[in-house]
Amino acid sequence: FTIGFGLSSAIARFIAKYRAEGNDKKVENIIGLSLKIFFVIDAVIFLCLFVCYFFIADIFKGLTLEEISKLKVLYIISGTFSILSFGLKPLDGVLVAYEYFVPAKVMDMVYKVGSVLFVVVALLLGGNIYILVLINGALAFLTQLYKFIYWHRKTNLSPNLRFKDSAEQQSLFSFSGWTFLGGLAQRFRLSFVSTILGIFSNSEQIAIFSLAMVMEAMTWTLSSALNGLFLPKVSRLVVDNNNTGIMELMIRVGRIQLYIIFAIFSVIVLFGKTFINLWVGDKFADVYYIVICLTFAHLLGNTFQIAVDKAYADDKIKHLTRVTFTTSLIGIVFSCMFAKQFGAVGCAICSGIALLLTQICYLQVFKKRLDINMSQFLSKCHLRILPILVPFVVPFYFIYNYIDSNSWFGLIAMIGIYIVCYIIVVYTVLLNDYEKTILSSIIKKK
Repeated sequence: FTIGFGLSSAIARFIAKYRAEGNDKKVENIIGLSLKIFFVIDAVIFLCLFVCYFFIADIFKGLTLEEISKLKVLYIISGTFSILSFGLKPLDGVLVAYEYFVPAKVMDMVYKVGSVLFVVVALLLGGNIYILVLINGALAFLTQLYKFIYWHRKTNLSPNLRFKDSAEQQSLFSFSGWTFLGGLAQRFRLSFVSTILGIFSNSEQIAIFSLAMVMEAMTWTLSSALNGLFLPKVSRLVVDNNNTGIMELMIRVGRIQLYIIFAIFSVIVLFGKTFINLWVGDKFADVYYIVICLTFAHLLGNTFQIAVDKAYADDKIKHLTRVTFTTSLIGIVFSCMFAKQFGAVGCAICSGIALLLTQICYLQVFKKRLDINMSQFLSKCHLRILPILVPFVVPFYFIYNYIDSNSWFGLIAMIGIYIVCYIIVVYTVLLNDYEKTILSSIIKKK
């Protein structure tokens, strides 16, 4: 129940737009409106949870009376703090719009580390499961509350809870609805594969695909670190109608993201097979090929973030959502057709093609709906970088196959050597003056 329904992204978009226009009054209005919307949703969630409470024994029929009794207490604790935290969910979008990225990350990190520390202390002092759930829920709520206090102190603004505007509300709901559906489609197309394998294949194939999804998720997390950070800046450029500035920013950010994602992808290609063998054994060898299928499209898609931000700023996100839904459906249909005969690998190939098709269709949306010169972007980004990096990787592939490094020490050593060589090639051959300046400034700060 604590998902944001796309509203946090919508709030970030609207606030970034109004800030670019210099209209603090509209910022206060939209935050007040969004808080009221979240409070209404909160009330609906509370009613659902309240009704479900009386049917817990009927829902969880496999539990004993003692287990049901414990579950009811945990249900009340977790439900209470989930409702309290959800009401403050808009603050995630607010902090993004105000470009408070570092404080927001620090707050989230303190919450995660604090949860672990308090749980460890509670366990050492003999705390029971109720205390553990209480700690996690209370810290989540306090983190959201502090985000509100931080924003209020920094901006000296207050939400206008009296604001009413049906047109603004409709616009907010429309945008958040498309954002929510797009996010749902992205999650559904891979997570549903396990269900498909359960219907048409067996538990072994489910386990193989699940392990591959864990690695894909790690890859996505590392390669998408910059996602969403430029929405406020893109919004300012959109307000100023500065298409040249958007293209320059897209090329700069896209090149940096391509360096990162290609490094991650090439490490998987070169050393993924050994890593999987050491991690879970050779019976899960197919995980290697599945991960490659699922991550290949990131080489294209992860470099499009500025264009995606422009779609948010221009209120054109519905076109991307339609593409995502259509290609996800295609991937799921073909996965059903191939799952019985080819198992997890067959589903991965179908999903990988669907992911790649999504990015190709995005190219057309960016070109026709957002008026972005994608040919210029690809020529200055992918076509300048990949012809250098791909030939660089090939010798490593053959060299590594002749070296017996089937140990954690050997694997880590080889990855280290490769990364050092990768950095040298990128720095000496590919980085332009702007990118070298950024790198130098980061090193000097450290």
